[in-house]
Amino acid sequence: MNKDINTKYDLSKDAVLLIDKGHHKIYWVGTTSTEALRSNIYLIKDRREGMIIDCGSQGEFQETVKRIKQVMPLSYVTKVFANHQDPDVTSAMVDWLELNPNIEIIASPNTHTLIKHYMSDGKEYRYVNTERNPTLTLDSGAVLEFIPSPFMHSPGSVSIYNRHTKTLFSGDIWAAISLEWKLILEDDFSEHIEHMDFFHKGYIASNKAARNFLINFKEREVTNIMPQHGSIITQENVKKAFAYLKNLKCGIDYFRDISDEELSFIE
Repeated sequence: MNKDINTKYDLSKDAVLLIDKGHHKIYWVGTTSTEALRSNIYLIKDRREGMIIDCGSQGEFQETVKRIKQVMPLSYVTKVFANHQDPDVTSAMVDWLELNPNIEIIASPNTHTLIKHYMSDGKEYRYVNTERNPTLTLDSGAVLEFIPSPFMHSPGSVSIYNRHTKTLFSGDIWAAISLEWKLILEDDFSEHIEHMDFFHKGYIASNKAARNFLINFKEREVTNIMPQHGSIITQENVKKAFAYLKNLKCGIDYFRDISDEELSFIE
């Protein structure tokens, strides 16, 4: 993936081709909101089928639709993946289901329990359980693995590892908050750490959660990391990104230990 993507496309309106493997392509179809925490929405186009990775908020729906129409008919979109339940990355599922009630919503059971509340009373959707279906084989033969990432930041968070492209759709992991946004990370990674810290120290549960996620990649090669927020991390910075997470102090790591003696007022 080339850094010239940042200048090759008009990010205010274009669907951005990130990876081209013939019948299997990955696009960015997100938003260029002026907010520091903007959403990256990804589209996998596999032959005549489209799968949206984290569909974004309802306020971003029309912008996403315009981008996807540049790539495929909306009728090709058959699947929406939800990393977790937060409205900035999932609430537009309601709009997609209004367009096509047969779209499958892919999520963990924990996330499924919560995103059902976006629906009107009595309305249901076709649900794919990532615990019962830990892999998904697309028409081209490309395989997606659903990798649990609990408490990173939600209890039911799930990331996607694309075996065919060695791409990791990481959700909120390696997310960054910055007004000086670029789709593809160009800056020195050490400078990017500050933007990731703004997010991770408050939203990620603990270093223990981070390390339990990282162990999944002992034997999986990752060449690109595509988070929900911030910049895409390309191959030259993947090891640095892993090291950042390995050594991250965040969330309850900042809590002090409370002794039994201090809690002696509780019988």
